[in-house]
Amino acid sequence: MASKVAGSARWVAGLTWALLGVVGADAVGADRPSAARLLPDKTVLLVSIPDTRDLYNRWLKTSLGRMSQDPQVQPLLKHFYGSLSEAAAGIRDQLGLGLPELLALPQGEVAFALVALDEEPLAPVFLLEAGDQAANLRKLLERGTQAMETAGARKSEETVGGTKLAVYDGVGPQRRRVAYFERGGTLVAGTSAEALKRILAAWNGEKQKTLSENRKFTETTDRCHGGKGEQPQVTVYADPIGLVRAAGQGNAGIQVGLAILPTLGLDGLSAAGASMAFDTEQFDSVVHAYVLLERPRGGVLEMIALESGDTKPEPWVPGDVLNYTTLHWRFDKTYKSLVKLVDSFQGEGAFEREVGRRVRERTGVDFTKEVLPFLDGRVTHLNWIERPITATSRATLVALRLKDPAPVAKAVEAAYKKNESSLSRRALSTRQYYQFGADSTAPAPAPPPGTSPPPRPRPCFGVLDNWLVFTDRQSLYEKVIATADSPADNLEKAVDFQVVASRIARRAGKTKPAMISFSRPEETLRFLYELAGAEQTRQRLRERAGSNLLLRSLNSTLEANPLPPFAVLEKYFAPSGAMLIDDEAGLHYLSFSLRRK
Repeated sequence: MASKVAGSARWVAGLTWALLGVVGADAVGADRPSAARLLPDKTVLLVSIPDTRDLYNRWLKTSLGRMSQDPQVQPLLKHFYGSLSEAAAGIRDQLGLGLPELLALPQGEVAFALVALDEEPLAPVFLLEAGDQAANLRKLLERGTQAMETAGARKSEETVGGTKLAVYDGVGPQRRRVAYFERGGTLVAGTSAEALKRILAAWNGEKQKTLSENRKFTETTDRCHGGKGEQPQVTVYADPIGLVRAAGQGNAGIQVGLAILPTLGLDGLSAAGASMAFDTEQFDSVVHAYVLLERPRGGVLEMIALESGDTKPEPWVPGDVLNYTTLHWRFDKTYKSLVKLVDSFQGEGAFEREVGRRVRERTGVDFTKEVLPFLDGRVTHLNWIERPITATSRATLVALRLKDPAPVAKAVEAAYKKNESSLSRRALSTRQYYQFGADSTAPAPAPPPGTSPPPRPRPCFGVLDNWLVFTDRQSLYEKVIATADSPADNLEKAVDFQVVASRIARRAGKTKPAMISFSRPEETLRFLYELAGAEQTRQRLRERAGSNLLLRSLNSTLEANPLPPFAVLEKYFAPSGAMLIDDEAGLHYLSFSLRRK
């Protein structure tokens, strides 16, 4: 599941750099300390691209980058970019630069940070290294300062270590402060003049405590660095508690919340970080993420009860899944910690009264006695595509492995009898399961293209062998039953899964992961491709394109350029994998995409 987050990040980055690929980029950067060596040590958030040129060049060699250069894809991207530029023509009148010039501005490091300062509000800081695009940067600054002065903002200037620092007060409806300086082709801007003065002092070599010396920062980012050849092109760091504390200055509600953090155990959430590397020696891309936790864990953090275990796919997992995740979790430990936490606030037995009793009344099942003792801790989640393709074709399954299926099957039957008016009993082969909704015949087939979408799928559940299975539609549950009865083509035997599993095992070494994940990006792309080609989707896009700049450009592109055959796109994508390890210091997540030769 976590791999979806990383996958989305790759697609967002991909779109940005696809556009830059159409424009082109090259320049040299300025010689100066990195953002982490300039920002104050109490920086609570940092998002940094250390070198936009390196990111761009490496991205060009990834699957998305190579696809963007394909002769059959380039016309579509160029038209989209041209349409976007034309639609955004007003930008030049307002900023003095067109879309191509704006996209070409970053020529080195780009960073955004939030700095916590004593007796000051949380201060955002933005750094952009323009290199040989400094002339355009200054043109943009000139337009911006003129606009602030025209709006009545008060300007003041001072020189700090030989660099002019400009400060504007009374900016915008909320009369905020904006400060900035430009040095050697690098712009640093923010809302706190004090923060920018400290950055300049560090830049000038004066003794300052910077983020690079912050223990949380170094421990977290060190754990987010990969092996040889995996120097990250994007890094993220956050101090969640420090961020909330700084944002809550003067806010009584937030201060009360901070006071109870120790009781909740959330004061042990020390820091979090992530990194992304493209075009490594082994992979198309690699993402590391780390959550640094204090020991011992208590309260909410004690509920994180991951443990290592077997991750071989179950015999009933279909071989054509979109993605697959399996993990091990001690539900008994989480449940006990949750009861303890709730009772500590509301009194002994509060959880049982407020939750346990309601579950029994609604389902007819005593979860703590009839289900919880028989969960062995393994959880599996997968997605599968139901055909024909519609906007609701993405089907989901969640399954819990059982120590003994008989007592749970009895509890499930009791839940059915308690709710017969809203549940239906189903069967396929000799397998029985239950479906939400009154008993009826099988669902009608999907309507023809161009008509209204099919009814929302009705969830199903039941005990399959030694698993308690939940799906959001009947077709997936029956697909799983068919695979269980004839597992010759299940996921375990799929070659692409075996390759990804071997890479995960190699990266984990002697440590067994608590979670592994497998994904087929090309199948996600196939789903989106078929959905984009459907007349109903195109009609919706036409209807919504009028008021939305991005959708208007996309619609114009698809009207003028037919999508290339899917085989042209498919050849650039390879499977991806992920794993999660719970170690002494925290949680380490790693995901990667294989390289397609």
